Amino acid sequence: MRAATLMDEGFRAAQAGFISSAGAALRQIGLRAAAGTDALSGLVRQRQALAGSLKELEDRLSEPDADRIALSVQSDGLSAELAALDTRISADFPRYSELTQPGVLSINDVRALLHPDEAFIFFYVGVEQTYVWAVSPTKAGWHRLAAGRETLETAVGRLRDSIDNTGVVRSATALEPMKPTGLGFNRGLSAMFYENLLGPLEPVFGTAKHVFIVADGPLTRMPFALFVTDWLYEGEDDDPAALRTTPWMIKRFALTTLPSVESLRIVRQMKPAEPGRSAFLGFGDPVLEGRIALAALSRGPSVMRDGLAVVDQVRALPPLPQTRAELRKIAATLKAGGDAVRLGAEATESAVKAADLRSAQVIAFATHGLLSGDLVGLDEPALVLTPPETASRTDDGLLTASEIAELDLDADWVVLSACNTAGGDGPGAEGLSGLARAFLFAGARSILVSHWPVRDDAAARLTSDTFAAMAAGSARGKADALRHAMLDLMADQSDPTLAHPSAWAPFVLVGEGE
Repeated sequence: MRAATLMDEGFRAAQAGFISSAGAALRQIGLRAAAGTDALSGLVRQRQALAGSLKELEDRLSEPDADRIALSVQSDGLSAELAALDTRISADFPRYSELTQPGVLSINDVRALLHPDEAFIFFYVGVEQTYVWAVSPTKAGWHRLAAGRETLETAVGRLRDSIDNTGVVRSATALEPMKPTGLGFNRGLSAMFYENLLGPLEPVFGTAKHVFIVADGPLTRMPFALFVTDWLYEGEDDDPAALRTTPWMIKRFALTTLPSVESLRIVRQMKPAEPGRSAFLGFGDPVLEGRIALAALSRGPSVMRDGLAVVDQVRALPPLPQTRAELRKIAATLKAGGDAVRLGAEATESAVKAADLRSAQVIAFATHGLLSGDLVGLDEPALVLTPPETASRTDDGLLTASEIAELDLDADWVVLSACNTAGGDGPGAEGLSGLARAFLFAGARSILVSHWPVRDDAAARLTSDTFAAMAAGSARGKADALRHAMLDLMADQSDPTLAHPSAWAPFVLVGEGE
């Protein structure tokens, strides 16, 4: 009993540390709310003022000549006011409260939310050690790995090299075939990840069919689908036949990613979708000039000025003409009309905000996905859309996480077929904690996001085949539909490069996997 109590206490404490790492994205949502003129804005500004005053008092308490008794009384009074205000905000504006002040779940809370054939895995990466918890409806366990953030960052970087040297050459045009480069995927390192991080907890989650994963730190940069679950694999790392027979984690489990532990409760409490919605709405191929590489913009002047994006810098991002075909193929798969796809000059931030988003079952954004820190001055994740001539509060070409959180969705799926919308490229990047989390709170039940720039042909097949599997009823849920699409792509022998994880593993499902 004592061991179970300690395990639960550690589980809760790790969530508190995990939540604090998402602070910047959540603060931006709070700042945006405070800038408004409605009732919520007034309460948020009042809360910020109280929190600021409380911090000043706490700082004064540490001064040598402080009147600690008087300051403590004042501090207790402000703390009580702050608690009362939080209660009022939570009651009157529950979505905002949940988004900016995430809760903490116990192991029993998680267990009660899981279905009989599901499991839940939570990682917390510390400076010197990594902690892993696994929970099923009947079991729970945890273990500690003597490898911290810096060690995992190096190891994940090596594994990402197997992807970033993709094993395929991206075609200059959509008409040119993909060609092998002879580069393989580091299956040995992938197997080491699984053995050390997850192997000790297989007795807890090994029999599940569907596994939820909350990753942390460097682990957010890698889809767990490409972990190798057994050392008994054959052939060379660059042999397509050997890659197809490799015991990938996706062969055993349907996988769903969550941005935080408490997100499990959020997705399980979502109301059923309203009937009569249209099939699809897509935005892509924004009008961009491509004068400057993204890497150069990350070292240049600030992309933000007075809270708005500098439109000339947004416009200088590389264009994405291949996204037209992808969105049109998804629309065709879902039997949506031509007016369901907004491309080029029509793919604007204003168009997104003006659209009847609640009417669409599937909403797709095929564009650049930026994480906080990708561009100088960008302190929250954003999607790039066609920039206007002049930036305004309504439209500056960047649909940020704080703006996404204000959208009103009733979507079964949001597809972010964009570069690196799942996890960060560095320790400070906030991917799932900002962008995907914002879509969940806007009303999306599930989000399909990518970990790296996706091959045009593979992206179209993975997304459309996932929706086709759901429509045909051949999958037990969304996570399993994506799993089927990945396995089918991997097994296609007409193109040997499709066996490489760079082709079949970029997407992860975030949110509700059923």
